[in-house]
Amino acid sequence: MVIDHVAVLVPDAAATVDELRERHGLGSEPGPYLPFAGTRGYMVPLRPPAYLEVLTIEDRAAAEGSVSGRNALACEAAGFGLLAWAVLADDLEAVSQRVGYEIFDYTIEKGDGTLRGWRSVAKRDDAFPSPLPFFIDYPNNGDRRGRLQAAYDRVGHTSAPTGFCELSVGGSRDDLAHWLGPHDLPLRFVPGEPGPVEVRIATDAGEVVLR
Repeated sequence: MVIDHVAVLVPDAAATVDELRERHGLGSEPGPYLPFAGTRGYMVPLRPPAYLEVLTIEDRAAAEGSVSGRNALACEAAGFGLLAWAVLADDLEAVSQRVGYEIFDYTIEKGDGTLRGWRSVAKRDDAFPSPLPFFIDYPNNGDRRGRLQAAYDRVGHTSAPTGFCELSVGGSRDDLAHWLGPHDLPLRFVPGEPGPVEVRIATDAGEVVLR
C-alpha cells in the first residue's frame, strides 16, 4: 500500500505550478476536467505511481452537486490547501468489503480492450477536512506505470523528485488505523482537526513542503 496521490486546492492552478517549477524544479502538465467535482488542474508526476494533483474550481454549479465538489468548496472557504489524499489498493474488492463502502467505477473502455480512469472506495459524507483517505486502483489500465514514467520524463523536472516522504494528518489515529488496516505509510499525526495538514515531497534539492 502506497500513497497514490495528494490533491491540493489553490485559487490559480497555473500560477501555482509555475511557482513549483521556479522555486522547486517541479514540472507539471495539464490534467483533465473532473465533472463529478467541477475541478480542473495540473498533475505533477513523481516516481510512479505517485503524483501531486494541483486543482482549482472551474464549475461551481457542478461542485455544489456532489460530495467531492462540496468538499472543494469547503476547502476554498477555509482558505485553500490540502484537499484529499488517496491510497493505492492492491485488492479494492477486499477493501470495499472490509470498510463497508461500495466501489465507484470511473473507468472507460478503450478500443484495444484496456481501460482508462480509475475505481475508488471512499467514505461518502460532507465532512471537510476529510478525516480519511480514499482507496483507488486502476484495473486493466495497460502500461500505466510506463505512461506515468513518460510523463515524469516529459515535464522536465530539474530537482529529481521521488515521492511523498511524509504526510501529516490530524484527527483520530485509531479511526485512521481502522480505516487503512495494516500499512507502512509515511504518516505523522498532529493535534487538530481531522484531515491532511502538510505533505513533504522528497527531491535531490531537499524536501518540498505543501500545506
